[in-house]
Amino acid sequence: MSVWLLPENIADMLPREAREIERLRETFLKLTKSHGCEMVKPPMIEYVDSLLTGTGNDLDLRTFKIVDQSSGKMLGFRADMTPQIARIDAHILNREGISRLSYAGSLLHARPLHPVASRQPYVAGVELFGSTSSASDIEVLNLALECLKAFGLKDIHLDIGHVFVVKAIVERDPNCEKVMPKILYALKHKDRSALEELSGVIEDSTIDALRKIMRMFGGIEVLDEIEKEFSDYPLILQTIEQLKWIADRCIADKLSFDFSDVHGYQYLTGITFGVTIPQRYQAVLRGGRYDSIGAKFGRNRPAVGFTLYLREIAQVLPTKRPYAVMAPWDDGDKVLNEAIRKLREEDRIVVQILPEDRIESLEESFRLDEELIKEDGEWKVVRRYTK
Repeated sequence: MSVWLLPENIADMLPREAREIERLRETFLKLTKSHGCEMVKPPMIEYVDSLLTGTGNDLDLRTFKIVDQSSGKMLGFRADMTPQIARIDAHILNREGISRLSYAGSLLHARPLHPVASRQPYVAGVELFGSTSSASDIEVLNLALECLKAFGLKDIHLDIGHVFVVKAIVERDPNCEKVMPKILYALKHKDRSALEELSGVIEDSTIDALRKIMRMFGGIEVLDEIEKEFSDYPLILQTIEQLKWIADRCIADKLSFDFSDVHGYQYLTGITFGVTIPQRYQAVLRGGRYDSIGAKFGRNRPAVGFTLYLREIAQVLPTKRPYAVMAPWDDGDKVLNEAIRKLREEDRIVVQILPEDRIESLEESFRLDEELIKEDGEWKVVRRYTK
């Protein structure tokens, strides 16, 4: 094997992508800071028991595991930061009231989310702890949408779900518990035939109700349809009322509802939401409420949060080369060096041209529209005139 080959679904982050990711990260941190979020940086690796606390089987399968030679215990590379942030809130910060925590960094997946997905996603997100109210749901949801708009995404289509809709149906049928993975598979893939195969195992009324949920998705009008169809389900009626309140306050450009989207059903406890982009396999935003994840850390704190997949977002945004000023190299010219220093203090990029530099190569990374030249004994920035 050649020494320069990388593992499957692992890739370098080259200058253009790295520059765009860093721009997104800086935009995210500035915006979330303005909303009162405090940044935390959990470790890349910790004990598996902690990493998988309160999560479903999917995360277990995506987690790289190794044995710690110091303790003999099983360690894992984080495949998701949410459990880590919950541990920090519950066990370390131990605050009363609400905590708003933000994060940004790399994950590592043992297997990709889809065939062309990176196994080293770069993500950013926010978790709000300490509130069960719909007000906290809409605060977090709209902050996520603000981030996407600040990144430069247009016509953002938000898809909302709520685990209580499916929960209300399956909890009426005790037989559902033993075939829950099959039910979730059928709902996730909108596979009616997979539901039909459960006939005789779960009640026909349950199959009929789940089949209705599969086909009842779309705009705000879907909520009225569900209210009429499931009028004898108090929990569903309460949930729909809550979602109408949220929909009135949501800043998404387009809004739809899909209650058969059951990602995270095993640990989410309320609203779920996501944003996908046409011709992209993976959502660029995932979020929801998970009120029980902190219990295993000694504090059962309600929580709602979101994750942004920055590598996915960077791939759909137009790449822009930053402007840079060309300057000659002359270590002995103090006036030149002072002029360069002042430009850099103004956040200008100044590239001093070395003998080995090739302008054609530099122009692949920068817009070299200006240069620093000496006129009448002074160094001035002037526009470059190229053929």
